[in-house]
Amino acid sequence: MINTCLVFATPQSSASEEIRLYPFRRHAMVFWQSGHYSAHTVRRRDMLRLLLNPKQSAGAWINDYALA
Repeated sequence: MINTCLVFATPQSSASEEIRLYPFRRHAMVFWQSGHYSAHTVRRRDMLRLLLNPKQSAGAWINDYALA
């Protein structure tokens, strides 16, 4: 199985440092500024919202889709 990972650095966010999306596993990992990380199951269509909408804030995406 292919383990594709899409990495998004989030410099504009004061809480998150990086988001890693694993679309084949429907998995997202959020790396926080505090040094911790959290893993979440996210629908692929929600991953596309982050990928296709350049105005989408990383922090808002995390709150609306990863932590929901």
